[in-house]
Amino acid sequence: MGTAGSSYAQAGHDMNDVLLHVRLIEQASAEDHPAVHVQEVVSERSSGTDGPLFRLTFASHSPISWPAMADALDGSSICCKKVQIFEKKGLTLGIATLLVPSANERLFKARAEAALRSAVKKPPRSNAANVVKLPFGLCGCQEQGAASILDEESEIGGGEGGRLECERETLLLNPLPESSLVVAIDEWQTVRSGADEIGRWLLSPDDVELLDRTGPNSFRGAFRGRRAWIKKVRGCERGAAYEVELKKDLLELMSCGHRHVLQLYGVCIDENHGLCLVTRMMDGGSVHDLMQKNKKIPTRDVLRIAADVAEGLKFMNDHGVSYRDLNSQRILLDKQGNACLGDMGVVSACNNAGDVTEYETAGYRWLAPEIIAGDPETVSETWMSNVYSFGMVVWEIVTGEAAYSSYSPVQAAVGIAACGLRPDIPKDCPQVLRSLMLKCWNNHPSKRPPFSEILAVLSRQITR
Repeated sequence: MGTAGSSYAQAGHDMNDVLLHVRLIEQASAEDHPAVHVQEVVSERSSGTDGPLFRLTFASHSPISWPAMADALDGSSICCKKVQIFEKKGLTLGIATLLVPSANERLFKARAEAALRSAVKKPPRSNAANVVKLPFGLCGCQEQGAASILDEESEIGGGEGGRLECERETLLLNPLPESSLVVAIDEWQTVRSGADEIGRWLLSPDDVELLDRTGPNSFRGAFRGRRAWIKKVRGCERGAAYEVELKKDLLELMSCGHRHVLQLYGVCIDENHGLCLVTRMMDGGSVHDLMQKNKKIPTRDVLRIAADVAEGLKFMNDHGVSYRDLNSQRILLDKQGNACLGDMGVVSACNNAGDVTEYETAGYRWLAPEIIAGDPETVSETWMSNVYSFGMVVWEIVTGEAAYSSYSPVQAAVGIAACGLRPDIPKDCPQVLRSLMLKCWNNHPSKRPPFSEILAVLSRQITR
């Protein structure tokens, strides 16, 4: 009997196997006890054996002792041909190929379930009940000190990829410091601490006018005569005291005036609506809205939007900042169809930190495999992961569809990170965009093209 010495990502499971593994993991989480699947492996049955071969697949949200499980299965009558155990932070996935005597076939699954229960090492539960999170460790993220079968290679971070300095008039530090401003506001909407630090971005309520409500937390309005979009910050309502965190690097980027980054005018404390974010009005809506109205966007418009987005991302990356959770809903358009990168989480309530540090489940569809595979507590976006997400956005604009619509978000995420799953590119897609998408989706982050190269390719096509 041997335990495989490669990571889950290198184990060569096909998509059907991966979907089974995800289903078992979700089942184990929902039912709070191990989930088991037993299947006879007809193709692996050897002549002259005393019984059939079975593949036993199990998942548990608690560690499993394989020696204890093997003993409980009765090692004297069942022969283990191969076993693979993948572990990460208490999550266990096991795949075992077992030779089972014919007399025991009927009872084998019941025996396996009983053996699993006896082999579970119950840890103290720290997560809230009924919360299902993607098992990032399955995809090969190495955790220091973990006794598990995990990837040893990591390409997160790394080199600059030949990025060139973007021409601009604004003067910003390079790279921008990763610091935050924390501001305390009392129940009377008065700034109690942090006023000096936020002063440059704190707007007078007299300069901000809220006109038409466009959503539960957003308004059309005006700032000093300029049309503006005003958004209430969740967790910062009137009548309650709260603290807010403002990311200084994002404040600098959004207020510097770059045409492909949403212009931030500042933040305002409104007596009726609490803390609000005030930005330039983008009348064209999001790229996602455009896709809903026009399923087929002309190639020239696709190229122009893609170039605008690439220029905005290059500007951010050149200052050491990566865009987090890029997707078509976060790319905004003006009346002329020019695109800019929308709000990237510049301000958040401190008591809502958990809401802003975890990716939305549906966002897995755009994330690079190394981000999905990484430990969510430590992994961060890079210019290389931004390139991958950019390729996904281009695919969306070309097709007018949502990627991996036939998969659940978790199934898509595991497929992307562990099986190299990528969306099918339409046959009528222009070759330049097809080639660009494939390069952006390279499974090796360092081999993806930098945005300076992407811009050069797109610019040549636009000027033809």
